[in-house]
Amino acid sequence: MLNKLAHVCIVVRDYDEAIQWYTEKLGLELRSDHPFGNGYRWVTLGVNGGTMKQDTEIVLYQPGPREEDSRMSRLGQVSKWVFGTDNCQRDVEVLRSRGVNVVDGPSELPWGIQAMFEDLYGNTFVMVETKEMKG
Repeated sequence: MLNKLAHVCIVVRDYDEAIQWYTEKLGLELRSDHPFGNGYRWVTLGVNGGTMKQDTEIVLYQPGPREEDSRMSRLGQVSKWVFGTDNCQRDVEVLRSRGVNVVDGPSELPWGIQAMFEDLYGNTFVMVETKEMKG
């Protein structure tokens, strides 16, 4: 039976530029980068300090020539993932200093402090500093 969410995919235009952006701008760690033929690579990223056994990893996926038209048409339109943080305001300032486009927030909401940012392809991600909800 299903027991965890192991990987999520982001369609990217170029493996190397995506690796550089996600590691330098967001501070994620490169977990694996293995070529397996025909220009394909198995590239995964994770949250720094996480354990591979427990964490969901991000797979960077560069479509091949036969897939290019259908998959690339969704570039920048797919993700709405939520990253956790212990200090949203601080992390928004860090992201902005690294040139990341913060498109919303930080805003105080019933579930915590939230901000939204874009990657280099226009995919949007949410960052939340959660608070205990009563009720």
